[in-house]
This record gives sequence, C-alpha cells and structure tokens, in this order.
Amino acid sequence: MNEGTLGNWVKQYCDEHADEEPPLTPSERIQLAEAQRELRELRMENEFLKKAAAYFARDPR
Repeated sequence: MNEGTLGNWVKQYCDEHADEEPPLTPSERIQLAEAQRELRELRMENEFLKKAAAYFARDPR
C-alpha cells in the first residue's frame, strides 16, 4: 500500500468525522500547551547545537 493512499484515507476520515471529536478537557489543554512549549524549546536547543557542532567542526584547534 502506498503511504500517500493511507494518508488520503486518514484525511478523508478526519474530514468526515471532524465534529465527532470530543473537545479537550482543561487538563488536556494544559498538557497540550506544556507539550507545545517544550517542543519549541527543544527545537531552539537543537538549532543551537547544530550551529555549535558546525562551528567546532570547522575550527582547527
């Protein structure tokens, strides 16, 4: 099975059943916000580490 086909089926299902999704509870909203914040921080740290690695890889010390 092609990955694109499966993706299309999932998207179609989600589009057809979007209103069946229960709303997030306050606890879930807090967890989601914390996870999004952590993801932003980890992405920033990852970018910094990539730049640091590139810097030290070219430094002939």
